[in-house]
Parts: sequence; C-alpha cells; structure tokens
Amino acid sequence: MIKKKICNLSQLENKNYFKTWVKEFKDEIIIFKNDKKIYVKSSICPHFGGPITYNQNEKHLYCHWHGLRFSVDGKCINQKSFKACLSNYNFELKDNYIYIKK
Repeated sequence: MIKKKICNLSQLENKNYFKTWVKEFKDEIIIFKNDKKIYVKSSICPHFGGPITYNQNEKHLYCHWHGLRFSVDGKCINQKSFKACLSNYNFELKDNYIYIKK
C-alpha cells in the first residue's frame, strides 16, 4: 500500500477544493468538502480526460470539456447513459494533513 501526504486542511479551506498531480498514482486528484465531509477523487474525467473542478454552490463536480456533471459520490448526474464514475481514493486525516492511500 502506498500512503502519500497531499495537503494541509488550511489549503482546502482557502479555495473549497485542492487539486494536485500525484506521480505515484499517475493521477491528478481533487480534494473537496461537501457538507463538512471530505472527498478525494480523480480530477480527470473518465469520458475523455478533461479537467474536473468542484462547484461548491451547486454541490457537484464539473468537466470543463464536455459539460459532464458528477455527484460528490463520483456518478455522472446529467447523462444517465454515461456509466463511468470518477475514481475514489481512500484517505486519512492526521495532524491536519490529508494522506491518500492506494
């Protein structure tokens, strides 16, 4: 199992989400809070690799290339025929830092 320190909670508070490339996982991840719960997902759209951001006001993730929207659980919510989901990462919160595990 690989465990990687990603960010301090204060970095998450400043923007409502935090994105970074994780070389060990060969993935860009997004960390965000929704209703005080932390989520860690891949920030690469499974459709065609577009960038994903989190819309705090509408409480969903959004692909900027083709307009796909994903629930905080990673399921596509505006194209019911699209079955692929955003990859989910397990994480641990320790001493105000978020670590992801794979």
